[in-house]
Amino acid sequence: MGKPMRRRPRIILLAALIALAPVLAGCEDEFDLDKLDVFGLNKKKPLPGERHDVFPGGVPGVVQGIPPEYLKSNVEKQQQADAAAAAEAQKEEAAQTAAEQKKKAAEAEAAAKPKPKPKPKLVRVPTKPAPTQVTVQPTRAQPPQEAPWPNANQPPPQQPQGQQPQSQQQDAAPWPASSPPGTFSR
Repeated sequence: MGKPMRRRPRIILLAALIALAPVLAGCEDEFDLDKLDVFGLNKKKPLPGERHDVFPGGVPGVVQGIPPEYLKSNVEKQQQADAAAAAEAQKEEAAQTAAEQKKKAAEAEAAAKPKPKPKPKLVRVPTKPAPTQVTVQPTRAQPPQEAPWPNANQPPPQQPQGQQPQSQQQDAAPWPASSPPGTFSR
């Protein structure tokens, strides 16, 4: 008998929750869970200082209430303004087409007139000076100064002790004292 008794309070509690659920759901606009905060767990400490509106007269550029383009009276005014703008656009388009037709007619008249022939351009050819005769005479060739080549069997010539060989003298000489570059000597 003890087991059926234990189930009854659970069933009653479940039935009470099911009965209260629609009541709580119907009061959701007025029902605030923060009002049920008995222990003050959801309260925040406010920041120190005064509070002022950022835009006291309303946000600039934002119309308060229903925008005027959604009102019936403004819709009719807007349609009239659109019709007037369309008529103005048609007038401007007609004026443009008339101007284009005048321009095309002027171009056609200009094309019908014979164009004068361009004058031939004279091209001046530069005159060349008369060629000058140049006579070249061969120069007398000097006999080459031949230096005897040493034979492999001959010993090199003896040089005095105070002098260096000629190739070493040329290498040791500073550059300005030697012959300028680009010249050839034998």
